[in-house]
Amino acid sequence: MAHIIITTTAEEHAKVLSALKDLEGKTVSVSEIAKKAGMNPNRVRYVISDLVDAGKILRIPTKAFNKHYIRYKYEIVS
Repeated sequence: MAHIIITTTAEEHAKVLSALKDLEGKTVSVSEIAKKAGMNPNRVRYVISDLVDAGKILRIPTKAFNKHYIRYKYEIVS
């Protein structure tokens, strides 16, 4: 099976982290984070995944409408 590798930049990480600082503690959609960061929502999904893997943010589920539609809140790890 083919593997697709998406690389994200430090600038993208900084934009998403600054947007998350403003939205910390709130349940938000990825599109809302993307609007705040001025980025494409699809790109923000990859950046959030990288930040979670790096241990820089925590992704906490808050609302589960069904198994595929879950809303999260994000906390920045100091």
